[in-house]
Amino acid sequence: MQVMQNFVPASKYKIKCPNTMVPEFLVVHNTANDASAANEIAYMIRNDNQTSFHFAVDDKKVVQGIPENRNAWHAGDGNGPGNRKGIGIEICYSKSGGPKFIAAEKLAAKFVAFKLKEKGWGIDKVKKHQDF
Repeated sequence: MQVMQNFVPASKYKIKCPNTMVPEFLVVHNTANDASAANEIAYMIRNDNQTSFHFAVDDKKVVQGIPENRNAWHAGDGNGPGNRKGIGIEICYSKSGGPKFIAAEKLAAKFVAFKLKEKGWGIDKVKKHQDF
């Protein structure tokens, strides 16, 4: 599966992804926004909030913004396991729903399956943001 990369610069690691990480599971969440994956990642990179995530998935593509060996602030549990052990995957176009969101959910499901296979993990390694 093709994944575009637009990584946060190392100068922002202290804000966006300050800790090294060995991922143990995936954390799936909706963006509650109507932006594309590229725009979600670009916005995450350019602001100085501690909110961050590894991947954004829209109706056409997957974009990675944080390396998988760094933590991100996506699960809402501070230094808990969601943020410190989970790869954050954000599904785009969830605010308004409709065909773009349905297509984004389908691509996200394919991406999650790809990641599980890549890592040799089972479905038990898929968590929701609300789990944390």
